[in-house]
Amino acid sequence: MRAAALLGAALALAAVPALAGDKTVKVGVLTDLTSFASTSMGEGSVVASQIAAKDFGGEVIGKKIEVISADMQSKPDLATQIATEWYDNGGVDVIVDVPASAAAITIQRMAYEKHKMFLATVAATSDLTGKGCQPTGVQWGMDTAAQARAPINALAQEGAKSWFFIMPDFFVGKSLAAVGEEMVKRSGGKLLGTVFHPTNSTDFAQYLLQAQQSGADAIGVGSIGLDLSTLLKQATEFGVIGSKQKIAVFLMQLSDIEAVGLQTTKGVFTEADFYWDDNDETRAFSKKFFEVRHKMPNATQAANYSGLIAYFTAIKEAGTDDPVKVVAQMRAHPMKKFGESVTLRADGRLIDSVNLYQIKSPAESKGPWDDEKFVRKIPGDQLFLSLAEGGCPLVQK
Repeated sequence: MRAAALLGAALALAAVPALAGDKTVKVGVLTDLTSFASTSMGEGSVVASQIAAKDFGGEVIGKKIEVISADMQSKPDLATQIATEWYDNGGVDVIVDVPASAAAITIQRMAYEKHKMFLATVAATSDLTGKGCQPTGVQWGMDTAAQARAPINALAQEGAKSWFFIMPDFFVGKSLAAVGEEMVKRSGGKLLGTVFHPTNSTDFAQYLLQAQQSGADAIGVGSIGLDLSTLLKQATEFGVIGSKQKIAVFLMQLSDIEAVGLQTTKGVFTEADFYWDDNDETRAFSKKFFEVRHKMPNATQAANYSGLIAYFTAIKEAGTDDPVKVVAQMRAHPMKKFGESVTLRADGRLIDSVNLYQIKSPAESKGPWDDEKFVRKIPGDQLFLSLAEGGCPLVQK
């Protein structure tokens, strides 16, 4: 009964009646609008998707582009229920966002079985292009492999050879730790220790003390949301931030920096495949986003925009919205992502570059949202799991 009630409440937020799928190209933004991930995705993900539809002209191959949304509250079971309803009865052609890896795996499989498409712009598990890959699934956003490998790869070139990890005690944290350990070894370094903390922690002292006493060159942090904010505040209080130890946050969003402030986060390293001030294309999109939200977009929100632009473009070029043909079109031809030429592999993995940034000090910042400075670019072929490592059944001989 509780699940049914949650489903009804979430679907009510869509607020748009289902239209016949043959008359529209309908996008379902399945995101967290009210729970702990809402500041990183949430309403901003919906707005970014709406801007993509508008920028493409509101229609493609003679069909109106329609964007609906629902609140999955970062609950995998609720996300799966909403996706089922959308695919079966809501006329939804493609689902985007989904900040829950467990749900994303199920939804991607469901999409193929129901002849629909899944565009993973937020879900980070590399299983989406590994053992869980599907012919109508595309992983457009960064995955755990890239999120761990990017800062370790880049900071190795900045002199960091030894690491200590502080990770959340759930699926993504375990995945980051495993891939991160492998990358530390590959770069010639050494992992001195890993600790896992429960979600909604209020005291990170024991973890920070262990990291500090390890003497590691760099501390890798996989925490998110409120946990990350609390950890960073305490790291500043204990003198970890500002010491000779480098701190790299694997899953930091621009909203996290704004929430905590530059005085607390200055000097911290983070990686992303988007920053609003990267180039003319990122600034143009961010200006439109700011006009609606009065804040700059996160990388995850920007992924909804760029992913959907690529999706609409593939429909136009293929002359059909058939999901198998659309994904085949995306795989067969290079695409653009905020000015960068990118490609889609046979397993559905987007291959693009990722940048390492360092958080500015208040003195370095020229104004609101001017929070990050570019350090170096990491090519995609150094970040994502290879086809052999991923193990996607679609590409196995």
